[in-house]
This record gives sequence, structure tokens and C-alpha cells, in this order.
Amino acid sequence: MPLSRRAFLKLGSATLSSALIPRPRRSLLAGDPSEWLPGVPLGRMTESRIRLYSRPNPEGKDIVFKYRDDVVTVVREVVGKGFYPHNYVWFETPEGYAYSSWVQPVRYAPNEPLPAVPPEGKYVEVSVPFTDAHAQPDPQSPILYRLYYGTTYQVSRREVAANGSAWYRLNDENVVKMYGQAAHFRPIAPEEFALLSPGVSDKLIVVMLSEQSLSAYEGKAEVFRARISSGRNYFGLDGTTPALSEAEGVGSLTPAGEHPLWQKRASRHMTGGTREDGYDLPGVPWVSYFSGNGAALHGTPKVAQRLRHAQIGRLHPPSASGHRMPSGCSAGRCPRCPTCRATLQ
Repeated sequence: MPLSRRAFLKLGSATLSSALIPRPRRSLLAGDPSEWLPGVPLGRMTESRIRLYSRPNPEGKDIVFKYRDDVVTVVREVVGKGFYPHNYVWFETPEGYAYSSWVQPVRYAPNEPLPAVPPEGKYVEVSVPFTDAHAQPDPQSPILYRLYYGTTYQVSRREVAANGSAWYRLNDENVVKMYGQAAHFRPIAPEEFALLSPGVSDKLIVVMLSEQSLSAYEGKAEVFRARISSGRNYFGLDGTTPALSEAEGVGSLTPAGEHPLWQKRASRHMTGGTREDGYDLPGVPWVSYFSGNGAALHGTPKVAQRLRHAQIGRLHPPSASGHRMPSGCSAGRCPRCPTCRATLQ
């Protein structure tokens, strides 16, 4: 069943990251999608190699290894002993327990292709664990990117492949010409862009970097809470100059202090760093920029869950370590609201 935006707000957590996800080296068939059943909770491995344990504990016995983009059935979530102090949740699978920080919860929810694409285009969201973007509407054409569950794209037109399957031409701001199988994308309904709680003017996000958690408030009422995954390092307490000590986060890309959200995007192709140590991520969803250095609140292919909420952000360095991502973006699916603010501390 397709997950609506409000369903994500109920089920999800947000991520603070701009994680490196390499270009695909395997075709879609490598994940054996014939084993992906609609309606069944699944998990996609997000690290190069992940152990499954005999029990939800780092001291459990190794049972088997899984690799990036392997997809497993999630039987249930359980609480055990975590590798990181902010997260004790594990996923039980038929083969063992996987630590949830390294697994993206996903679903296999194929869609009926649109009969036609409106002239202004249509935003869509990947609704399968992953799909490959090709240079032409042809599964035999070169693969340009691997597109992950929950990422978003604007479709400009529909095309039909030689085998009769429907494909979408995906617009890309970096002028990458790519196509994806239409059945793998959920059309985003217009109402999903409408304002949330339009009668509420006092909206606030509080991100606790030390706890790797995020809360959304309307007035004094907490309406949402989630785990996050933030950047590893941060600016100093003044929010502008680099931190001067390890406790303050030397070498940060995430500025502390209060920041207005100056731009929101439904989808963004993010690139940065070097070829050896950088990122190239099409379809980063629900981006809200809060800093001139490019730091933003956004969703991420690293995990499925996300939040939309914010207009002003205040960030403070963390007091405890956790599973941090390489750089300092602030990911989440922001609410549709004209005024809002966020506090990160």
C-alpha cells in the first residue's frame, strides 16, 4: 500500500545526513525482486557489509553477512543492546538480527503507471527498495544511478520501451538524462504539498544532537518524535566559526545557532566532495536549506523515514557520540507551513 506523507509522519524518523552512496555496480536483478512481496515489511542493507547476529546484542554470535542493497524480510522490531547509546532497536529477520542503524526500512509497492504526464510535470517517489535509472527507456541500456526507496523526482514525460513497459523520463537539475521504470514510482498527490496545520503559527523542531533525536512541536504540544542521524562534526558555540576543541566538533560543516529556512525543494540532486571522498545523490527528498553553506534539513536514502517541519534552526554541538554521517546536513521532510522554526541542540 503506498505510504502517504502523513503516514510517513506517523511511522517515520528523520535523518540528519548527506551520506555517501556510490553509483550502482549491480543491476536491479541482483537483489532478486521476485522475493519482494507487496505489503511485507522489508529492510535494505545500507553499509558495504552488515552482520546478522544470533540475538539483538553486539556480543551475539555472527550468523551471516549481508551486503549493501541486499533486501531482507523484517519480522519485527525488538529492543536490545545497541552499538550506539541513542539506538537500541534491532530488526529481527528470518536469518538473524540486524542493527537498525544500518538498515533502511522499505516496502515493495509497485504502481500503475500514469496514462499521461501533465505538461507541468509530476513529482513521484520511489516505492520499491531500489530501482535503477537508465540512459534510455530500455533495461539493457547503461545504468546511470541506483535510485532508493523514498527518494523523489520530477517526471517530464512517459515513454514506452520496446518490450511494452512504461518508463518515466526523470528531470534532473544536473542535466542528467535518465529514465526509470514507471511501476517503481508512486505519484505524489497534490494534497501532499498542502499546508499541515495551517491554523497553527507557532511550529518548532527541536533536534537533540547528543541524543540523536528530533521532536516537532505545535505551540507547546509535541506532535512528532523520531530518531535522526546527524553529521559527525559541528561548528563552535557561536554558530559561525569552526569549533576549537574535539568536544565542540572540530572540522564541522553544520553551523550552530539560529537559521531561517530560506528555500524548500521537493527534490534535489546533491553533489559534493571529491571523486574519492564525496557524494553524488539524485532525488534527495524534501529539502529545506537553513544555512548559506548548503546545510539543509532533508530526507535521505540512508533511511526511509523522514519529517517535514521547520523555518528557523538553532544547532548546538553534541555531548555524546552516535552513528554520525560524514558531513553536516540536517535531513528531514519539512511541513507545509508558511511560518515555522527549528532548534537543534
